[in-house]
Amino acid sequence: MGLVLLGTVLSAGASAPKPLDDFLHTGQIHEGLAAFASPKNNSERFSLAALQALDGMQQFSAGLHQLGINPEFTRLPFLRVVPSGSPLVTNETATPEKVAALFSNLRTSLQHANATLGKMSDEDFKVEVNLSQAHLDFDGDGVVSTNELLMAVLGRTLGIPARLKTGEDLMIHFDAADASWLKGYTHFLSGIIDILLAYDWLPVWNQCAHVIFQNPDPVPPIARYAPARQGRDIAQWIDLIAAVHDMRLEPRDKNGLLDARNEFRAMISCSRTCWNQVSAETDNDHEWLPSPAQTGPGGTKVTQQQIDGWRHILDELDDILAGKKLLPHQMIKSGTGINIDKLVKSPPPLDLILMIQGSAFIPYLEEGPVSDQATWRTLTQPFGPGFMQFAIWSQ
Repeated sequence: MGLVLLGTVLSAGASAPKPLDDFLHTGQIHEGLAAFASPKNNSERFSLAALQALDGMQQFSAGLHQLGINPEFTRLPFLRVVPSGSPLVTNETATPEKVAALFSNLRTSLQHANATLGKMSDEDFKVEVNLSQAHLDFDGDGVVSTNELLMAVLGRTLGIPARLKTGEDLMIHFDAADASWLKGYTHFLSGIIDILLAYDWLPVWNQCAHVIFQNPDPVPPIARYAPARQGRDIAQWIDLIAAVHDMRLEPRDKNGLLDARNEFRAMISCSRTCWNQVSAETDNDHEWLPSPAQTGPGGTKVTQQQIDGWRHILDELDDILAGKKLLPHQMIKSGTGINIDKLVKSPPPLDLILMIQGSAFIPYLEEGPVSDQATWRTLTQPFGPGFMQFAIWSQ
């Protein structure tokens, strides 16, 4: 009997997957997904969810790279996962359908990660990752290069407030609070994608796709008559201005904005849970999100006043999304605002000029409590000039 038990223990140990950090260090995302495919505990569930989200990000980046995206546009917030080096010389055509599929596939990966995180138990866990040495195949060439560092993307995308010395490792011990944080981020990014996929972007494509991609199909009519261009020039900016002028987009998914609103409210719920978990922690062990008694990445500190302020901000955002408070508009009189609940249930065309002017929102205007500038000055006061950085990092 003793030999049988010993064999069982050894067999279980032999079948345990390598740590998440090993797969990230070598950029072996697909191997990691296979290793954690049947997670047995919270450490493995978190590892699988992280890999599912990162795999979606990797495929999204590689897909846009393969479509020949102009590196200038990788500076936009949602596209910062794409390599920002020299453009890939490609013969592949970029179509609206292919681009939409990349966003849709990313959303599917995020949903898989979210579902995995939804199966977490109350069991404590820690997963150690050296973020400074984590790699992904961002350009999709099948080779994980030494310069394809995850931190290069996370630093730009999340605004990580890390103050690292050159060559210093960023070791993080992810725990239950970070699982809630990751779950919240899957909701947030899914909501952004819902908004983007809710509208037909063909009018914009037909003005500037040749500026964004090497080989667009269809080719914008003006591109057929424009001279060859080298690098940046004024004509590119004129094409982009024309795209803004033509940004009158019809909804193609009537539930897209409603789905996005629901994702954002789920994100708020996850953020509340996350900060409650952070506040209850008693250790100080390479934290990702620190309590006032802990230290975060690069020596980052968070005050109790900031945590309390963030909770008030979450309440305010939730009230806006639920229609309990109205969203202000710079062209609309005081005491009147936009009811977001009405807007998402009956979405308007996305007409950028009319939205800036205000008339696009007339069907959704009401008198009532408005979440005005004075309210937000009070809410953001604990963060000083670093509010947006904190918001992006902590969501």
